[in-house]
Amino acid sequence: MSPAPAIILSFPQLAENIGATARAMKNFGLSDLRLVSPRVEFPNAKADAMAVGAADVLQTVRVFADPKAALGDLHLVFATTARDRGVTKEVITPAEAARRLRVAASRGEKAGILFGNERAGLDNEEISLADAVVTIPTSEFSSLNLGQAVLLLGYEWFRAGDDTVPSRIEHGPVHRKPTREELFQTFEHLERELLESGFLFPPDKASTMIRAIRAMLHRAHLTYQETQTIRGMIVALSRGKHRVRKS
Repeated sequence: MSPAPAIILSFPQLAENIGATARAMKNFGLSDLRLVSPRVEFPNAKADAMAVGAADVLQTVRVFADPKAALGDLHLVFATTARDRGVTKEVITPAEAARRLRVAASRGEKAGILFGNERAGLDNEEISLADAVVTIPTSEFSSLNLGQAVLLLGYEWFRAGDDTVPSRIEHGPVHRKPTREELFQTFEHLERELLESGFLFPPDKASTMIRAIRAMLHRAHLTYQETQTIRGMIVALSRGKHRVRKS
């Protein structure tokens, strides 16, 4: 994840939002938090409480007197705003920002995302210090909590480099995947009983039906416990197949 972008909060007003920012950063592998003239004393107990498990991010916070000082060592800077400031500046989505941040990271360049204060956001002077503006698409209400905005940008940064498979089945120790042999035994058990019951009829279609049943069971992604449950059901049904229903 290195070098991950710095998160710069310009003139933040609420300690709780600083803590929420740290927590959002921790979720997605970000650790460089910079504050520009915070309106609250820092370190701050309210920020610590809001950060929960991200105390280490707050412990390494750097405080700067002005935005230029906070951005001085960075090669690439994006400014976040939901408003049209009347400034000629490229506006990009969070996903595009994350892509460009990843490219910069691959070159060993240091980057940062600049966020404005809770009341008014970034002003034109602050935006002029950035390479581009990032606007988070919303439905009808564009105002986001500061911590939420950091969370969304952090998520896009993380997602741009994440290799998590789109879908998977969780198998705990009790619910492990069956081996091929265990799965084959389930197939054979079921097929044997279906043959004896006359389900696989006519005989010349039996092999086609068996392949279809196996495909259906494969798609179910059965756990070992589920294969055993199916076999138990087969046994129970086969034992009662000659039972005469009482009137």
